[in-house]
Amino acid sequence: MSAAVSLDTGILEGYRARLGAGAVDELVTESGLRADQAALGAAVDALGLAGLRAARAEARTFASDEGVTYGTERSGSRSWAIDPIPVLLGAAEWKSLEKGLRQRATLLDLVLSDLYGERTLLRRRVIPPQLVLAHDGYIRQTDGIGAPGRRQLVVAAADLGRDAGGNWTVISDRTQAPSGPGYAMATRRIISRVMSGLHRGTPLARLRGFFQTFTAALQDASPSATEPPRVVLLTPGPGSETAFEQAYLATLLGFPLVEADDLVMHRGMVWLRAGDRLEQVDVILRRVDAAYSDPLELRGDSQLGIPGLIEAARNRSVAVVNPIGAGVLENPGLVPHLAAAARALLGEDLLLPMPATWWCGEASARSHVLARLDQLVIKPISRGGDLRRYGWQLTAGERADLAAQIEAEPWAWCGQEPMQLSTAPVVTRDGLEPRRFVLRTFGVAHDDDYHFLPGGLGRVAAGVNEYTVSNFSGALAKDVWVISAEAEKPGIARDRSLRQPPIDRAAGLSPRVADNLYWMGRYAERAEGTARLLKVVDDFAEDNSSRTGTPGAQATEVLLDAVAWVTVTGSIRAGETSLSYLRRAVLDATRSGTVQHCANQVTNAAQHVRDLLSVDTWSVLGRLQQTLANTPDDKDQLQPLLADVLESLLALDGILAQSMVRDESWAFLDAGCRMERAQMTLSLLGRTLTGERDRAVNDLVVEGVLRAGESIITHRRRAAAGTGPTMALESAVDLLLLDRQNPRSVLYQAEQLASDLRLLGDEASAAGALGVARQIAEADLDELLRPAVLAATLASLEQEFRRLSSELAARHFVRQAPRRAQTSGWGSQWQVTGGR
Repeated sequence: MSAAVSLDTGILEGYRARLGAGAVDELVTESGLRADQAALGAAVDALGLAGLRAARAEARTFASDEGVTYGTERSGSRSWAIDPIPVLLGAAEWKSLEKGLRQRATLLDLVLSDLYGERTLLRRRVIPPQLVLAHDGYIRQTDGIGAPGRRQLVVAAADLGRDAGGNWTVISDRTQAPSGPGYAMATRRIISRVMSGLHRGTPLARLRGFFQTFTAALQDASPSATEPPRVVLLTPGPGSETAFEQAYLATLLGFPLVEADDLVMHRGMVWLRAGDRLEQVDVILRRVDAAYSDPLELRGDSQLGIPGLIEAARNRSVAVVNPIGAGVLENPGLVPHLAAAARALLGEDLLLPMPATWWCGEASARSHVLARLDQLVIKPISRGGDLRRYGWQLTAGERADLAAQIEAEPWAWCGQEPMQLSTAPVVTRDGLEPRRFVLRTFGVAHDDDYHFLPGGLGRVAAGVNEYTVSNFSGALAKDVWVISAEAEKPGIARDRSLRQPPIDRAAGLSPRVADNLYWMGRYAERAEGTARLLKVVDDFAEDNSSRTGTPGAQATEVLLDAVAWVTVTGSIRAGETSLSYLRRAVLDATRSGTVQHCANQVTNAAQHVRDLLSVDTWSVLGRLQQTLANTPDDKDQLQPLLADVLESLLALDGILAQSMVRDESWAFLDAGCRMERAQMTLSLLGRTLTGERDRAVNDLVVEGVLRAGESIITHRRRAAAGTGPTMALESAVDLLLLDRQNPRSVLYQAEQLASDLRLLGDEASAAGALGVARQIAEADLDELLRPAVLAATLASLEQEFRRLSSELAARHFVRQAPRRAQTSGWGSQWQVTGGR
């Protein structure tokens, strides 16, 4: 224990008192702090409980602001929960652990190669054949394929815990499509801010180099001589529980995030739909489970995979990382046989121990498990089966039922000695609480070796009595720091091969991405335009609600009608107050056109293109959603709410405008904004400026329209200076329709839309937008002041913009037809066809 840190007083002494006899903890021991923990212990004591609670709240805020989430809408998506106290590993301890992890990854790679190749381990009964062949992770369709690189297992992950003796023990392997390195980096970013002083003062091994090595490892896996290889990260989509991590990982690696709709199979190769071109894909980093990866050969009902992917891998036209079928290594029944496999393949004993495990497919092991059913952890060998069971938590009847299941299908079960697991301190309301701790490590194969993320991702149980440490059960994340006195080592960059000259890559976006960017822009603009209109109409209603029959009251009725027309949210109900109606137009998420609905659609579209957006986008969207969600039902003032909504939407607009490169991504986003603003403005003008009304009423209506169009100040200044019309109606038509200098005018939108379309290389659509712009520019203002002419012109222009939008969708947003599974007349063979 460091002399600078005393455990006689302070929060750590109270924490140590809560540990059970013989407990192993990551921070303290029975006599004081663990080795290398002095600085952390001093920081924890210095902060005290109040400071640690504040740090916990700050970590929660940062996670929410950055959109770091886990889970699905169905299971309950939540912000990534992080405990602020990091776990520290000494340099010597990490070096020893890394050596064991490298040996284990090498062994699993050799086992994987053998199981899908020569199967020597099965023939010699080093591993029982039934154990492998009965596992749902063993994909027979991929037998004999083999990845083109030096390693079959490119990404190796493992969950570890300390046993009662303090030794690191492998709990399980994760080889199917391991998740977590992106979460580890996100957690590090947040904790480095929350515990900034400690982070700056501690010599740590940095994480960035691992991701550079990861990038090089994936490029090395390419079967093609093409330089640079095209690598993509295949995701199930934003509905995945780890959607954030997949998108964040894609940005860290520098590869596009794609869904099945973005890829097509053509001439036995996988192609990325990039604008109007197809670009061959060389490597797919797979985050779609194996069973869903190829609906042609596996699950025919899958919409997440690529038909023919296995055949393309077999023909060596694409590499899949990890290979389809790598999930067989996650079989816990392999544990008792890995020591023998290590001796057979490596000529070595395993450096990292595993819990004692018995596969029930062997008679003696089954008898042992059944005799100790109340003392063991019982696991199905396939993760897709029933969940693990803790024998001591089962009733006598439940144990009898479980024993019957094991007797009926012995090959499907194994029993494992429970692990005590070490604990780590977690900040709670009442002080520090010991929770069970699990470490997930990550390695990638590069240059015939495995390289590991320093530390990895730590997780602690959701409760003090919770045995399972799992994200599904609400585990908290822990940042894991590896002490390193060495200078930061750069990541391993890949030497570019000169076998062929670099090829020209398509710059286009897939239809799915383009579609979501376009509609993100449209819904963001719709939310802003609707909020502005509602703010103006609420102000009118508040001033005139008690003045029945006055020009102000009549103007309010016109503007309320415009709200219903422009937003398509429905008219005011009989007996409903204007405030109640306007509140519905803001907060009713079930009605298309409301501010809440538009905000939800913006967030949904953004989640589909997360890898293209600034991380600051999520703090703004989060604040927008919180503003709308936390509005009291009985609040009688809409102005503060709408002001806060507009503040968030303007911040979003600023982030997008200032952070996005002016490429195709920006062009689709901005085109959506321009299209929506033009159509909303035309709709508003058509509903409010074309009717025959009393002059006093009409002037008030026009003033409201100018305010909603952010042009009232310009109108007043021009009228006062004599540089613009003094009549409000004439000024509104001029400013909001014809003025090419006003960023709110329809002409401005048409010209900017043409510029966006030229940036896309869509000259035909750009010409159409310029034609609409000329039509507006050539309109005669005096003629437009005649209500019938104005109404006809506005209606015609609105139709033109709708036509442009339809043409844009037809050119750029056409998705692949949904696939449907059929069975052939010759048996149960799956066939996959397109169709709607």
